[in-house]
Amino acid sequence: MTGRADETTPVNSHAKIPFGFLRLVEGPQTMGRGWPFWTGFAIVILLAFLAPTYFGIRPYRVNEFIVSGFLAASLSILWGYAGILSLGQAAFFGVGGYVFGIIGINLFDATGNTHLALAGGILAPTVFAAFVGAIMFFARLKGVYIAILMLVLSLLLETFMLQTADPEVYRIGEALLGGANGLRPASDIPSVAFGWGEAVAEINGRREGFYYFALTLLIVVYLGLRMLLNSSFGYLLVAVREDPDRTETFGYDVRLIQLAVFCLSAALAGLAGSLDTARINRVDPELVFSVSANIMVVIWVAVGGRKDLTTAILGAITLEWLYLWLTTSGSPEYATLVMGGILVAAMLIAPEGVFVWIGNRLGRLFGRSRTPAAKAAEARQ
Repeated sequence: MTGRADETTPVNSHAKIPFGFLRLVEGPQTMGRGWPFWTGFAIVILLAFLAPTYFGIRPYRVNEFIVSGFLAASLSILWGYAGILSLGQAAFFGVGGYVFGIIGINLFDATGNTHLALAGGILAPTVFAAFVGAIMFFARLKGVYIAILMLVLSLLLETFMLQTADPEVYRIGEALLGGANGLRPASDIPSVAFGWGEAVAEINGRREGFYYFALTLLIVVYLGLRMLLNSSFGYLLVAVREDPDRTETFGYDVRLIQLAVFCLSAALAGLAGSLDTARINRVDPELVFSVSANIMVVIWVAVGGRKDLTTAILGAITLEWLYLWLTTSGSPEYATLVMGGILVAAMLIAPEGVFVWIGNRLGRLFGRSRTPAAKAAEARQ
C-alpha cells in the first residue's frame, strides 16, 4: 500500500539513536532525522528563547508569527498528508476565537482563569468540523468540491457575523457579538490565565510571557504531531492521499480517516484562534472569516511545503513576517500582490515547497534519507 512510504529506508534506521523519544518523533513521513537535524533544531529553539532578552525582538509582533504556526500545521496535516484542500481553514480559527472570547467574557471574573475558554475554543470548532465533515465525507465529496464548500462556509459565517450588531438580539450572556465591530466589550476579553483562586498567572498577549508560553506550546504540538504522523495513523493519511480506493480494499474506512484528520485540523485551528484572541483581546469577522484570511494560510503552506509539517510551519512564520513587514513599511497595498507573486514563483521553481527544496539539499549534504514525497519530487525535476 502507498501508505508504507519509503521502502528504501532500513528497518533499523532508528537503532543508531539511543533515546527512545527521538525514535518516536522520527520517521519517513516527516523531514529531518538524525543528529544534524536535531542539533540544528535545538540551536534554533535556544536562539528563539533568548531572542527577547538578547536580540531585542518585540514579543507583540513575534507572537503573531507563532500563532500562525499552529494554523499552518492544521492545514498541513489536512492538505499535505491527507490530500484534503480546505480553502476555509480560517473558519475554524474564527469559531475558536469567538468561543474563547465569549466564554472568557462571561466566566473570567467568576473563575479567574481561562481553562474553560481555551477548552471551548478548541472543542467548538472540533464539533463544528465533525458535523460538516460527516456531511462532506459520507456524501463522498472530494477535491475542489470540498475546497469550495469550505470557502463558502467561511464567507457565510462572515456574512452572518457582520449582521449581529443589535445588542438586544445578538448577545450571549455579557458578550455582545458586535457585528463588524467584533466581539464586545473588547476590554473584557481576557488574556490567557491559568490557576485557581488566588494562585492565578495571567499571560498578557503583548508581553514576553505570552511569547514563551506560545513558543513552548508550539514546540509541544509540533513534536506531538511528528509522533502522530510517523505512527500507523500517519501512514493511513498518506495512503488515503495517494490512493483512497486501494486503501479501502485493505479494509479501512476512508471516510472515518478523513473525518478524524478533519476534526484534528479544526482543533488546531481553533487553538490558534483562541491564542490570537487572547493575544490581541479582539476578534471580528472581517479579520478571521474573509477570503484573504483563508487564502493566506494556503499560500503559507504551499510555499513552505505542504507535505511536511516542519516546512509548512517555517513557511507560515517566514511569510507572515514578510507580510507584516510589507504592511508596516509603507507598502500595504502591495503586500497581498507580493504574496501572490511568491506563490506563483514557488510553484514554478519548487512545486513541492521552497523549504522542502532547501531541506532536500541539506539532506543530500549530510547524507540523510529524505521523505518519499521529497524523493518523488526530486525525481520529477
